[in-house]
Amino acid sequence: MRIEALDTGRLTGFLAEYVNQPDQCSDLFSYRWKTNGWEQERSEDLAKRSFSHRQALCRLLEARHAPLRKREACMDNIHKLKQENALVVVAGQQAGLMTGPLYTAYKAMSVILLAKQYEETLNQPVVPLFWIAGEDHDLDEVRYVHYLKGDTWKKLMFGDEPNGEAASTKVLPKKELDAFLAKLFASLPETSYTNTLKAIVRQAAATASTYTEFFKLLMHELFYREGLLFLDSNDPELRAIERPFFKQLIRKVDALQECQAAGEARFVEKGYPSPIATEKQNAHLFYTLDGKRRRLDYEAGRFYVREAGRQFTKDELLAEVDSHPQRFSNNVVTRPLMQEWLLPTLAFVAGPGELAYWATLKDVFALFDYKLTPIIPRLSATFVPCRVEKHLRERKEAAETYIFGEGEKLKEAWLASQHSYPVAQRAQAAAEAIEAAHLPFRELAGEISPTLEKMGEKNRAFIQGQIAFLKERMEREIREQHQVGLSKYDEAMTWLRPKDAPQERILHSFILLNTAGIDIFSRLLEKNPPHTGAHLVFYV
Repeated sequence: MRIEALDTGRLTGFLAEYVNQPDQCSDLFSYRWKTNGWEQERSEDLAKRSFSHRQALCRLLEARHAPLRKREACMDNIHKLKQENALVVVAGQQAGLMTGPLYTAYKAMSVILLAKQYEETLNQPVVPLFWIAGEDHDLDEVRYVHYLKGDTWKKLMFGDEPNGEAASTKVLPKKELDAFLAKLFASLPETSYTNTLKAIVRQAAATASTYTEFFKLLMHELFYREGLLFLDSNDPELRAIERPFFKQLIRKVDALQECQAAGEARFVEKGYPSPIATEKQNAHLFYTLDGKRRRLDYEAGRFYVREAGRQFTKDELLAEVDSHPQRFSNNVVTRPLMQEWLLPTLAFVAGPGELAYWATLKDVFALFDYKLTPIIPRLSATFVPCRVEKHLRERKEAAETYIFGEGEKLKEAWLASQHSYPVAQRAQAAAEAIEAAHLPFRELAGEISPTLEKMGEKNRAFIQGQIAFLKERMEREIREQHQVGLSKYDEAMTWLRPKDAPQERILHSFILLNTAGIDIFSRLLEKNPPHTGAHLVFYV
């Protein structure tokens, strides 16, 4: 097993500027993540703040991790977090089935790596923590995985329809889940790891009652050795802890709307597309009504529950927070603020999309007298199965070429090198010769009759079509003669650039686990992969 880091010049979009030209966008942030000493500066800033709810939060974490098997490292980290100078490195994600796309696991790897690194740098406790977006109600984004059928990646849908409920409260239908898991494992090749994975997943499915619980149990199996902590953002007991800051968000909603719009406008002025693009009346909070999570709007001094006909004054909504804090949840604008209030966050690990919308929030943070949390790009990676690596070695080709969508060019260049038949040139020459010979014949037909002129055009098209037909058959025959070699190129593209998209966005974690073992992420962490923003290649 080895790890290769690719050139950051391959990065695109705002992430490329953040990694390669950080000075160009430094005005959008409070800390410069590539400058020596930012960790110490951030630690000193956090030391000036009070986290009076720290012990209550730790008691909640203890209660939520106590039922987990192999929880010792988690409990050690919770004990560490109780110390007044302890900090956290944070990432988060929706509760995807089978832990979701691979980038979810790479986020978890990121916070573990960075927490260890920063603890050594600062000589103070730093704990890795993973938010589970349990309040998210858009289950269409998480209720499927991809599986390989032949050489094509297909979607396998979980037969449970969204109904507006949050992931942490929506009950997993066990019959449908069993059927989904049976199809999933049937799609995986049998390896020495498959039975172990089946047992782990079946146990989690039997234990979990919601999407969030299922996600947490599986993620814990992947990262229990490192003591990764999990926090459900929709936990009712957490809501009670968060009550004071929900009140601040409600009281300052007018200024919050203005600051959010100004921050987004500044980002767009730099030439980037709008990452949030919401209406000005959005209050950046959700309110659960009749079991469904609904957006709160604020306009002309009143809050409105979107599409529900309910409205509140500020005082009425503040009273609701006192009585029913569990009815409230954050959106992409206020979730970072709540995190900043709740956790002593040394750094937040972000994907490219998250990085873009966080870049609009500096003014929003300043409204609450906060600096914008330091943001570190998550690990981005592609794993290369052994059989694909063998093909790359045989052809002396780089995985990078496939990863960035240039595999088809390699394949066609290889095929061209395998024969000397000038099919395209001869076909073009034949078509041109036939056109030259046919033109006077066709013109003569037109002189005789308009009907014959049309017939001449059809005759020309038919003859040229036969040339094209023969050309296509000749090319097909050549491809069939070299099908074994071509299939290796197709396999490499299938794995390294599935559906012409980054592998980490299409494949779920259990495809890698079935290939390399349940402890693959721990073994990769032991290699201490570089965390510079570069795309990594894992040869497993």
